[in-house]
Amino acid sequence: MSLHERNLALLDDHAIPYREVSHEAVLDYPTAHAVRQRFGLRGVESKSLFLRLKGGGYAMLVTLEDARADWAQLKALLGARPSIASDEELVDLTGCVPQCACPLGHAEDIALVFDEAIFRHDYLIYSPGPPERTLEVATADLARLLPRLPNRVLNYRSE
Repeated sequence: MSLHERNLALLDDHAIPYREVSHEAVLDYPTAHAVRQRFGLRGVESKSLFLRLKGGGYAMLVTLEDARADWAQLKALLGARPSIASDEELVDLTGCVPQCACPLGHAEDIALVFDEAIFRHDYLIYSPGPPERTLEVATADLARLLPRLPNRVLNYRSE
């Protein structure tokens, strides 16, 4: 099952409503903003960073497009020093396209680190895998979904 199929199945299995749109590949924020305007998407753009942990393991940091990573906080949360994983690791371990990491649908041994700032907005916009697809999901529904995932889910507070 592809990452895209896993995301849709995850949302469907938990009765999470979503809106999906198809468009040109989105690999940068200017294109993402143009797509958001064209389709009238209401959410904030996500930024997902795939992290390698010193000593082994991986995590996906899910934050907002303009947020900066707080590496000290991430180390404290994850219990190991994180660094940005290589494009090869991203592709091999998640099925994501570089510059288009997806927040959900990953193997259960990949920790999910969600920025609390996301939940101050009504909707989150993210790519479910292919850069030509965007999902809009209510953050209230996302908050309901996260505890049901097999992944370890950690709360993060951006600057």
